[in-house]
Amino acid sequence: MVNTPVSHAAPLADAVAAKIRASFDKQGVMTHWGAQLSHLAEGHCEISLPFSDRVNQQHGYFHGGVIGAIADSAGGYAGYTCITPDKELVTAEYKLNILAPGKGDTLVGRGQVVKAGRTLIIATAELFVVENGQWTLCALMQQTLFVLAATPPASTTR
Repeated sequence: MVNTPVSHAAPLADAVAAKIRASFDKQGVMTHWGAQLSHLAEGHCEISLPFSDRVNQQHGYFHGGVIGAIADSAGGYAGYTCITPDKELVTAEYKLNILAPGKGDTLVGRGQVVKAGRTLIIATAELFVVENGQWTLCALMQQTLFVLAATPPASTTR
């Protein structure tokens, strides 16, 4: 599969992009794995993850749970671009189809909002593995997100 271009959707306001980046940076798993927000635009989010022994499974591919987590975050942060600053999102459900082994140097998740409502947002994500410049579609996800009132940040210590 050839690399599909990143969306040309409207850019985000700086405050919205900063809120999304701050939220992403609080996700310990994404930080631990080395994931990066590589593109944000209205209704779109791209996350890139380099292959490492933190994200592999026993056959040397990206682990299916890692593919699912990148899909969930890519769709979720695409949804974040469609809500007001006084709102938050949580995943209600997602369905992931793994289409090909996650064999590559980089995993790229591209989330896109399908429909943004007041209480639910529907998003999709395409997951690609990139090896030697060759892009291969390895998974597809469909997701439902709940829109919630923002709450004060929880303490990370127990």
